[in-house]
Amino acid sequence: MRKLSEQELDHVKRSSAFKDLTSAEILIEVYDHYISHLESFVELDFESQLFELEQKFTSKYCKNLELDFYEKAEKEINRLQLLILKSYFTWPRAMWTILLLSIFIFSCLYGGDISKTLALSIPFVVGFSLNGWLWYRSYKKVSEIKKLVKSHTTLQSSYLPDSVNQFVIMFLTLNTLIFTIPTIVELLDFMDSLFFVLASVLVFGMFILHMLTFYEACKIKSKTALI
Repeated sequence: MRKLSEQELDHVKRSSAFKDLTSAEILIEVYDHYISHLESFVELDFESQLFELEQKFTSKYCKNLELDFYEKAEKEINRLQLLILKSYFTWPRAMWTILLLSIFIFSCLYGGDISKTLALSIPFVVGFSLNGWLWYRSYKKVSEIKKLVKSHTTLQSSYLPDSVNQFVIMFLTLNTLIFTIPTIVELLDFMDSLFFVLASVLVFGMFILHMLTFYEACKIKSKTALI
């Protein structure tokens, strides 16, 4: 095994960057594969071996790798979320789940306007904060990859592209179900009704569980992924 020269590394970086990949994981995997493969050949074989690699790792081939990895990443996150969700209803974490749910119900039923507002707004604030923190950590890791390979495309972790979309969709759904529809049908006392409390508990509970399990799943994957 030999070390590639700076000039050879520049050739590899340009070859990797020209594939216009958006998945940081796939880009660094292709780059590492090129390096490890070329280091096993003498300098005279560099150009021919690089050409062979380029014939195999075409832009179309790499894009297919990227799409496959996106699907695998999504399935892996969903699998982890399900395992984490089950843990919320096993001892001792079930105790905290019941406690938080009880506080939320009590605040909605017997609390004043400030208590209700806090109970309804905290999940959104926490959701924005957790998503922002995930993207910030991922941005720092991906920036190092982008700088290394000298890529000019918009890179991101394959585990995060749907997180913002999911959060926005859930936010709009909650807003429509709990605030917009009651306003349209002119339910003036809706905020104080038992139906509103039960609907809020159900919808917000689903929202919070999705948000927390997603964050914990990403935290687990952060040991091996760019998140």
